[in-house]
Amino acid sequence: MKEIKQKNKKQVPFADVSRKKVTSVKPHKSVAAAPGTSYVRMLVVFVILIVTFIAFIPALHNGILKTWDDQAYVTNNDLVKSISANGIMRIFKEDKGLYANYHPLTTLSLAINYYFSKDEPFGYHLTNLIFHLLNTLLVFIFIYLLTKKNLEIAAVTALLFGLAPVHVESVAWISERKDVLYAFFFLASLITYQQFLKKSDWKLYAVSLFLFLCAMLSKAMAASLPLVLILVGFMEKKRWSWKLLPDKIPYFIVAILLGFLAVRIQTEGMAIGDNSFPLHLRIFHACYGFAAYILKIFLPFGLSAFYPYPYPLINAGWVINTFPPVFYLTLLLTIAIFGFSVFGVISKRKNLCITGFGLLFYAVTIALVLQFLPVGRASMADRYAYIPSIGLFFIAGYFVHLLYQTKTFKVPIIVIVVIYAGLLFFLTREQTKVWKNDETLWSNVIRLYPLDNRVTIAYASRSQFYQGEGNPREALKDLLLVAEWNPKDDNALDRIGKIYGKELNELETSFKFFQQAYQANPQNLIVINDLATAYGIKGDYSTSLEYTLKGLEINKNDAALLYTAGLTYSNLGQLALGKEYFDKAAAIDSTYKRK
Repeated sequence: MKEIKQKNKKQVPFADVSRKKVTSVKPHKSVAAAPGTSYVRMLVVFVILIVTFIAFIPALHNGILKTWDDQAYVTNNDLVKSISANGIMRIFKEDKGLYANYHPLTTLSLAINYYFSKDEPFGYHLTNLIFHLLNTLLVFIFIYLLTKKNLEIAAVTALLFGLAPVHVESVAWISERKDVLYAFFFLASLITYQQFLKKSDWKLYAVSLFLFLCAMLSKAMAASLPLVLILVGFMEKKRWSWKLLPDKIPYFIVAILLGFLAVRIQTEGMAIGDNSFPLHLRIFHACYGFAAYILKIFLPFGLSAFYPYPYPLINAGWVINTFPPVFYLTLLLTIAIFGFSVFGVISKRKNLCITGFGLLFYAVTIALVLQFLPVGRASMADRYAYIPSIGLFFIAGYFVHLLYQTKTFKVPIIVIVVIYAGLLFFLTREQTKVWKNDETLWSNVIRLYPLDNRVTIAYASRSQFYQGEGNPREALKDLLLVAEWNPKDDNALDRIGKIYGKELNELETSFKFFQQAYQANPQNLIVINDLATAYGIKGDYSTSLEYTLKGLEINKNDAALLYTAGLTYSNLGQLALGKEYFDKAAAIDSTYKRK
């Protein structure tokens, strides 16, 4: 009988964790067991949310980025400029999506923002921050329910989640509305499912499934929720059973259908990379990211809007015949961590079980974005750690709670938590300022990767900002560096030519760069049009027309080239033919209509 009782005690990983006894030390009561606990709980949550809000206040003063998605998602996005019935139908209609993504609820939320705020950034940033505060609250509720109402574990987990500097990208970047929005529905669905397990009310199950659908329509990264539900169900039942799977099937169906849709749209939109990285390297990339995110979550130093792959770059091509030694280390770490997490979950030991749960929560939620299928040009991104960090912070919260229960460690652990939270608070405030505008954003990347040709995107984007702010000489410095690193970058060469021609009135120098751009890519219609325009300004109308007609052979409906052809024919004295081309240009794009 004694053996049976002991066995049952080991099978309860979350129940009564606040009452753990410590040998030779009188146990201290958890906050969860204190009288008036509802008021204490409300006060703790209030303090966490206020501290988080203060940490992110600088984000409310940030602008709309002009070089990093915000223009496509807000300023130049026709989909957000109407919340009529027809406009909403357009938002939900399946197409290539924004930047090769399908997230209609995110777009709808931005449309509502646009209705009230237009191009004023404050409303967008405030909405993102409100969602982050709500998510912090939901993290508290999720962990509170998971641990059978342990306030200390829930509070520490929520505090770390709210203040995590690695979450700044998700909150302070308008375009990452999809992150905080999908997380809101993800966590709400998870909590509702917890209540379903407790009450066996199928109405709660239906609500949970609907919230999951909303999460998937906000961002496809929510597809990991069914696996998290299996983990939660396993921990609630204290044992594995195939009966845990049937009620997850509808979740898997939604995840698979919308997941395949997201992959197809990203593939068609060329957001998913080609086979430039062989399979074995993509495995190493995934393991590298798996370990690197853990490091960034707990030690959030050197955070960047862009993390390049750890290979040399020559003319925009990765040199993959070199193999970074760190890949071997992260491979071994990933195997060890994953193996330990599985062993921990199936273990009857409480500490191992909870640690395993937290690590598996992290693993299943981060798995889809570990660049096994390369998306974009970066090896990792801070925003991908938003939901996965919960599993790691939960582990931290649990062990803080254990140490807090002992008289020896009670004061030291309070001091450590306060100091660490203070550090996160400071780093988060500073990181939100990085996202103030394009110059601060890209200058931070350049500071972290000085004179590194792997971050040419930072120099090219910063130069675009400088140019828009009427600072052509600073823009030129960055672009000349980009062109030096990649002499075949036709876009950079073309922009250099424009600066020399339009801003600095050095027409001959601009010709040199336009010609280099054309030789690098004879199919670039922008380069062709700029070259034709430059010849027209010089008075060589025949050569100008020659380039214009070459461009129209590539695309006969290019409005800019048609307009340039109209100007050239008019300058050659062929007014009727010039008018014909002007009319064609205006019919395609009304901005080319002559006044």
